[in-house]
Amino acid sequence: MLSQSQPKKYKYTWAGWANQQAYVAGFFILCGGILTTVFYRKLPGNMLAIPVGVSTIVLGSLIMAIEHPISVLTKLGSVYTNYSYRIAFYSLIVGVSMLQTPTQTAGFCLICAIVTYARCVFCGEVCDV
Repeated sequence: MLSQSQPKKYKYTWAGWANQQAYVAGFFILCGGILTTVFYRKLPGNMLAIPVGVSTIVLGSLIMAIEHPISVLTKLGSVYTNYSYRIAFYSLIVGVSMLQTPTQTAGFCLICAIVTYARCVFCGEVCDV
């Protein structure tokens, strides 16, 4: 008689995927902001091109700083380590990134990162800085 063993449960962490998705989305938002600022005359509705371009440069840099662990941000405590705060903050950035064409793809990448971070929160993962 063969012994029935319990199937192995593998704990898979989604935080690494979410981190990389958000980091790449931040890079795309940064590049899209640079393109928006440099080529503002060629974009439709260019009245908002310069302010949106500069704000997306700042937001893209901020996303990359959040996702790349640096010692200054790790001192923020639960604001830095809680994924729910990242989901809320990135949801606001998606609205800004959808205003101009060069940053829309980055906005969709950031939506994927938000969904992956939501999966992390749902599964009970915590940030281990």
